Amino acid sequence: MSQRVTVQNSPDVDVIRAEYEQLWTDMQHADAKKAARILERSRRNLLPLGQRLTERLQPLRSHLLWAIPLGTAAAVSASYVAFIWVALWVE
Repeated sequence: MSQRVTVQNSPDVDVIRAEYEQLWTDMQHADAKKAARILERSRRNLLPLGQRLTERLQPLRSHLLWAIPLGTAAAVSASYVAFIWVALWVE
């Protein structure tokens, strides 16, 4: 298995630095929100896979995400029971 080479130890460090400087110059003239999204996406891509998955699944840990489907299922079930109860009562 080959060993990872960091940017600071890379023989192409000057090329990478020049590309970074060009990107930074281009981002100075771009929309601020777009530049922030690009930086956030790049930062996320540099994370290890496990940490990247944890960060991506973070919205699924919200209680509201689970409460809405469960509440909907409970409301549908309650309306079904109420409909049957009213139908039997009217009969």
